Amino acid sequence: MGAAWPRAAVKAGEGGTVAELRIAVTDAWRDRAGERVEHTEWLRIKAFSRDAENAGKFLKKGRLITVEGKLRTEKWQADDGSDRYSTWIYAEPGGITWHGGRDHADTRREHQGRGATPAPTSPADADAPSNREEQFNDDDLPF
Repeated sequence: MGAAWPRAAVKAGEGGTVAELRIAVTDAWRDRAGERVEHTEWLRIKAFSRDAENAGKFLKKGRLITVEGKLRTEKWQADDGSDRYSTWIYAEPGGITWHGGRDHADTRREHQGRGATPAPTSPADADAPSNREEQFNDDDLPF
């Protein structure tokens, strides 16, 4: 799951509507010293047709979305004539899921970069760890 940053650049052409956007995907964990560590990756997304139109209308900084798609690497030439490459996620038709109307800042405590943590369904579940930070310990790994 990612948080959008900022609005999508939407272009309409002969082949249909295309939106180019970037999302931030942040993962958080605790290191061996117990310090909180965060890592953010910025991903480039291309959406088409209705998804592109919706991105142009509804996408704004902090909006939570999920994108399903395929990786594509595009080759282009820089001003100096050298070959450059950009990797994009091409969203599948209907592959962008919009999560609620709240902004990322409003839901940060709930999802911590991974999706909302479901509420416990029974008293036994209430004592279980609620996220990956508490469930796994590096010392438990066999390598």
